[in-house]
Parts: sequence; structure tokens; C-alpha cells
Amino acid sequence: MDYERTTNGITYRGIRRAFRDEANANPDLVARINKALGGDFISLSHGAFMKNQGDDLHLLVQRPDGGDGRVALFVHIDRFIAKGAIDLENKPKVKKHREGDQRLVTIAPKIWFHHTGNAAEAENRLTFEKLLKVASPVFGEALEAGIDRAQRRFEEVTKPKSPIPWYMMTH
Repeated sequence: MDYERTTNGITYRGIRRAFRDEANANPDLVARINKALGGDFISLSHGAFMKNQGDDLHLLVQRPDGGDGRVALFVHIDRFIAKGAIDLENKPKVKKHREGDQRLVTIAPKIWFHHTGNAAEAENRLTFEKLLKVASPVFGEALEAGIDRAQRRFEEVTKPKSPIPWYMMTH
């Protein structure tokens, strides 16, 4: 299946639909999500569901203790969700939340987490690049399209606004 695209690349709705479809068909993806949650949270997936544009993408699961659980999948490509700076030198600081029957995983291209505001707001990091190892061919293509879109956006943001230094424009 080909997921929605624009001139910027794959859309947010397209990538979220790709995640929904892959989570429903690929137990290795569910295992990676479980690993991002610290392991021992998902014993069985009841499927991935989303509403509207995919903002409410979630996985309904059975926990090892037999109880029901829910995992919110926050999928990002290139948006900045909080004020911050791009820090490619240091490892991003992402919270790990490993308690309760409702949890969340923030899934994005690796570079997305290098924005300090994004990393500060994220929980239980999982990168597109790690998922490429277990992805079906169609899902892998969607992930690569997301990575490309993120790379272009971050390159655009880090470019100087003008090649002429500000002090040369005063006359």
C-alpha cells in the first residue's frame, strides 16, 4: 500500500497509517515497542487503532499478568513540539516511563530526538532507524520517506539564513 505523500514527502497521516498497518501484521514491531517500554509489558497485541488523522494512534494489549493495557504511539517526523535547540553532539535525554497499564512510546527519526525540546517532551524513545531492521518492505519504504523528510527539515533549520554576514548588510 502506498501511503499519502506531498511534495514534502510522506504525510503524518500516511506514516501513522503505515504504523497501524505494520503493528497489526508484524509481531517484531510489537516486540520493539515492548522493548522501548522496558520489556515485560506486552504479552499479546489486540491490534493498533487510530482515529481521524492518526493523532490517537494506540495499541491495545494484554499484559503478562492477564490485564488489559494500552500503549499510545506518538509518531513524529519533523515537527518541533517544544522550544529548544538542535544538539547533534550529545545523546538526547528522553524520559523513561515504565509504570501503569497505560504507557506511551515516542517514535521518530533519530535526528528528531536531537532537538532538545522534542527530547524533553518525549517518553520511551524508539527510532525509525531501529525499526528498519524489522520492517516489511512497504513499511520500510514509509520509514525511509519519514527519515528523508526529517533530514531535509533539520538541514533547512540549521542552515544560516543568509550567506552574507549581518555586519556586511549595514551599508
